Amino acid sequence: MPIYEYKHVKAKGELCDDLFEAFQRVSAEPLTKCPVCGKAVKKLLSRFGGGVDKLAPSRVRELGFSRWHKRDKGVYEREK
Repeated sequence: MPIYEYKHVKAKGELCDDLFEAFQRVSAEPLTKCPVCGKAVKKLLSRFGGGVDKLAPSRVRELGFSRWHKRDKGVYEREK
């Protein structure tokens, strides 16, 4: 279940800028009122983690690591 961000809707002269997060199902209806104060809220678009594998084999050398492969009889050889 994703975490959605909501922001209080400002009325004229109101200084409420509080953001809050709600843990909801994707299929759930968006909130229209703040669960704490009852004021109107709107759902925000937010960034998400794209699931990039930081230690993917293609990035090992870029990160300063070496890959070793076992050759015959227990001898290891560095990948080039």
